[in-house]
Amino acid sequence: MSPEVKVHFQNELNKAFEFIKSKDFHSAWTALARAHILGQFDAIPHLKVHWHMFRLGLASMNTQEILGQIPRMILAIPGSLTGKAPKGNTGLSNVGIFKPMDIPEDLQKILNPRL
Repeated sequence: MSPEVKVHFQNELNKAFEFIKSKDFHSAWTALARAHILGQFDAIPHLKVHWHMFRLGLASMNTQEILGQIPRMILAIPGSLTGKAPKGNTGLSNVGIFKPMDIPEDLQKILNPRL
């Protein structure tokens, strides 16, 4: 992960943690989805985001996310290492695990060399 991407990735995680503290779960999911897009090309950050999504599912009592994050945690490292992680996928359980998605323009600029 480039230093620039790493900074933005960590900023999104930090935003998510702040939103979780204030019980703003909707905003926390959004921040984690953005962190997922930034981290999905690198195995450990990819797994880390899914772990935090799983924990947020527990905190928000969201059964769909709790169950949906388990296979995503299992596939995160192999998906990143093999380049099979679908670009732009938010990592949330309401989206297919292998579905590529459009990357928000601001994140495209950060990721541009990797796309």
